[in-house]
Amino acid sequence: MRSIRYGLHFPLLILAVLMFWLVKDVRFPYWISNMNFFHYGLMGVLHAMAIVVSLRNRKAAYPILALGFIALAAVWSAVTPLIALGGSLLLGPILEIMPPAILLIIGSVVGSTGYWFLVRAFWLKSLVRADLLRTVAICAATTLLSFIATFVLFQPRNEMIASVILTAAWWFAFSISLYWSDPAGNISKPAEAILTAH
Repeated sequence: MRSIRYGLHFPLLILAVLMFWLVKDVRFPYWISNMNFFHYGLMGVLHAMAIVVSLRNRKAAYPILALGFIALAAVWSAVTPLIALGGSLLLGPILEIMPPAILLIIGSVVGSTGYWFLVRAFWLKSLVRADLLRTVAICAATTLLSFIATFVLFQPRNEMIASVILTAAWWFAFSISLYWSDPAGNISKPAEAILTAH
């Protein structure tokens, strides 16, 4: 039995996409490099909530634990663009050829790696390194393909519409990778370990 009820999780992701679409035009003050940290943080919050609500073992979803997971997912999602931007500066000449795609792929790799470790620490202790590699590869490939489809085929003029499409594709890619990596249903042990550590 799987740890996450994916029959519930994927419909919740569709609902999350609709919610993200509804707030795509919301603007708050920018602080660093004109990045919209509200939207980046919201990306993490919505997907993390879809995981928490879909957990099969409800005993593991203590409110403090669940809120901690969601908060950390939001923080990681918000800082991922800054980390990706810093990492992309090391690529130099490659950025001159295709800067948006390279930056998005780096962001996808950074985001999926950190988020995978969060999911593993809180809920899916049975995940192994091969699962991490699968998740990162699927997310990076999906990011590249959705970038091509969005910017080359459809060429949307609205940056936030492109962001919604890229975000939705990444969410489903990450969750599909979890589905393929989640055979056991062992979520209570990591939750108990975190709780008893305090």
